[in-house]
Amino acid sequence: MAGSAAAPPDGSDVGEVIRWYRQREGWTQQEAAERLNTTQSRLSKLEKGSQALRDVNELRFIASRLSIPPERLGILPDRSSDRIPHPGTVSTTPGAPHDSQEHWRAVRAEMNRNRAHLGDLAAEMYPQSQRIPNTTVLTRAGWMPDRPVDLADVKLCWLGDENAHPTITGTSPETEGVRPLTAQGTPYNRYSRALRDLARPRLLDNRVSYRLREVAWTDAACDLGFSYTSYFDVLDVCEALSHEFTEAWLGNGRKRPSMADLRLRRSITDPFDLSARAMLPSINTLTIRRDPIDGHRMYLHKRDAAATAVAGGMYHVVPAGVFQPSSLAPAHQANDFSMWRNIQREFSEELLGNPEHDGNAIDPIDYDNEEPFRSFELARKNGDFRTHVLATVLEPLTLWVEFLTVAVIEAPVFDQLFADMVGVNEEGSAVSTEAGVPAVGIPFTSDTRERLRNEPLSPISRATIELTWEHRHRLLG
Repeated sequence: MAGSAAAPPDGSDVGEVIRWYRQREGWTQQEAAERLNTTQSRLSKLEKGSQALRDVNELRFIASRLSIPPERLGILPDRSSDRIPHPGTVSTTPGAPHDSQEHWRAVRAEMNRNRAHLGDLAAEMYPQSQRIPNTTVLTRAGWMPDRPVDLADVKLCWLGDENAHPTITGTSPETEGVRPLTAQGTPYNRYSRALRDLARPRLLDNRVSYRLREVAWTDAACDLGFSYTSYFDVLDVCEALSHEFTEAWLGNGRKRPSMADLRLRRSITDPFDLSARAMLPSINTLTIRRDPIDGHRMYLHKRDAAATAVAGGMYHVVPAGVFQPSSLAPAHQANDFSMWRNIQREFSEELLGNPEHDGNAIDPIDYDNEEPFRSFELARKNGDFRTHVLATVLEPLTLWVEFLTVAVIEAPVFDQLFADMVGVNEEGSAVSTEAGVPAVGIPFTSDTRERLRNEPLSPISRATIELTWEHRHRLLG
């Protein structure tokens, strides 16, 4: 991709940046060191690159004292305050704000109870030619290969943020209809702020994430281009779309509304336009324990609507998670710019119950030596842990962009890697045919595939299972 790099800035040029801004101001090293409350010797080492600097707080301090734009030091914005509720905006007395907030809560509750059905209805708003056969998820020419592509053949490129400002955002006038009134009588300025104050799930954090900007599939490879976005920037539009559809569905007697009733959805003239709105991909992995003797098994979990902001109340493939660095620190941004490493972290968190990487760590993850990543990588190199990408799609209700992937793990290796698989994680509970034994999973058979048609299976999971089933001989043979 023209003008692209292999990865985002990793902060390795911090010393060069500090020297350039120091010299621009005409300061000696001693003068700059005094401004930074450090020694001339340490500043000299920083400028020469002989001493690493990864602490985000210190980088922010240097940026402020030397008038350096934070992004030049590779520091991403800290949006953690966005998740803190503002009790003063919640109305507790009768009146228009209280009624508006109660109505908003009621619609969101209906949305979480009916997401799978609403997704099926939303898909009917789009041509059949834009759907994967036997599913309701949306895709387009150039977004899905003819056969699964090995994850190793997916190339990620960094495009940067120049001229990448979306025109459809959470503050667009088209979102006003799904933003309730605050206690002060003015509308919330973003859907995420209403969610934070009125129906906050347990997991809600505005993390900086990788924004999908370009997709170029071929039969055997894929090029993907990225820049930065944030989780709330995407949620503000996608969950607003879902809320708008639910409210119109309720107003239409629980029947599919028309596009005329959907102001925000109607404004998205091309749902596949990666420039019109920020698109943060989720990576959804169907995990299969390959056992040709006793039968292959697959793994789902029931997402807890009280814990998650998206896809709550549905059965979903596991693991799944949005594509984002594990920390704001510069070294993480390049270190984590990998679909495989993102998938590994989700396996660690969702199947093994390890603590989530919360964005505050200074040192980057050592994927080559830290467990369980070292064992994951060894199994992959030995050919016992194979991961393929199936398609790039849109979930029909939210129009959230998703990567569909499948991980095939040989039975003995799976049993070793996930001997301590947890039944409940922060996002939901495992689905298993043997109560209390999550590692058993459910059979990957035609009978199970048919039974799942009558379950509240997320559209994304249904599509992932269908594509895996279609290519099962290639993937499992």
